[in-house]
Amino acid sequence: MIAEIKLSRILFATDFLESSRVALDYAVAFAEHFHATIVMLHVVELTQAAREVEAETAGPSLMRRAAQERLDVLATGVRRLGLAVETHIDDGIPSDVILSAVDRFHANLLVLGVHGVHRGLEHLLIGSNTEKILLSARCPTLTVGAHVLSGVDLQLHFDKILYLSDFTQEATAAAPYAIFLGDAFDAPIEVYQLMPAIAEDNQRLQLALADECCKSMKAALGDASPDWCEAVFHLERGMAVDQLIERAQRQHASLIVLGVHTESQLHRHLHTSFAYHLLARATCPILSVRRHDAPSIKAAT
Repeated sequence: MIAEIKLSRILFATDFLESSRVALDYAVAFAEHFHATIVMLHVVELTQAAREVEAETAGPSLMRRAAQERLDVLATGVRRLGLAVETHIDDGIPSDVILSAVDRFHANLLVLGVHGVHRGLEHLLIGSNTEKILLSARCPTLTVGAHVLSGVDLQLHFDKILYLSDFTQEATAAAPYAIFLGDAFDAPIEVYQLMPAIAEDNQRLQLALADECCKSMKAALGDASPDWCEAVFHLERGMAVDQLIERAQRQHASLIVLGVHTESQLHRHLHTSFAYHLLARATCPILSVRRHDAPSIKAAT
């Protein structure tokens, strides 16, 4: 049986750009559904002059006050919906501050907007801050890209959830979240595995990968989803990167759930076309979950 997943504190990191505004819609909808508190965070990168002002006056600079005013406007709108909101302004390197805030505010979910940057016709960047956060955050991260439509209803509905893995036990950490959200939003789940290139024409290696995947699935899910613990189930869903991208785009999913870790196939493609297509071009949010040394998922109390 899957341990209950607790989503009681949602950290929403915003840079005040449009993608962050849409990300707030999802943070609000998740908070409404799970009766969670939203912790709003903006990271301001102070100029040297602003730092000197704060040091001399022992008070906030104009930059910090302006950021706080913008954050307060967002918080006021959310509080009118009856949700609990906290606001925080910190200065520093955005990725470092956000990663630290996940632990400091005991966040169960991190939500942030992602705006893809074009370099040439085909090359897309998701930003070094975003990459670092996805690979290091000690809680699941919900990223909302520039192509995700605005106007999310407060009563959030998912038509379909795609769960993408890579046959490893590290990536399997996302499986409980896919099932949990499927149950919470009454949404069907499609499962696909990223087939390592070395195994594409090697059936014996494919079977070995599927067997190892099933062992980690059983450890993560128990009897919650027996089909997910059968080797043939995963072998039938093994795909190359290009196939996986095409399937994700064609399925018109409402949410994509990814299992990532620092040495997985998914991670290696996180810096190439796989992530650029999914994170910079996805028309739905992406929930990424990585395995780490933190305690296992706690039962809700």
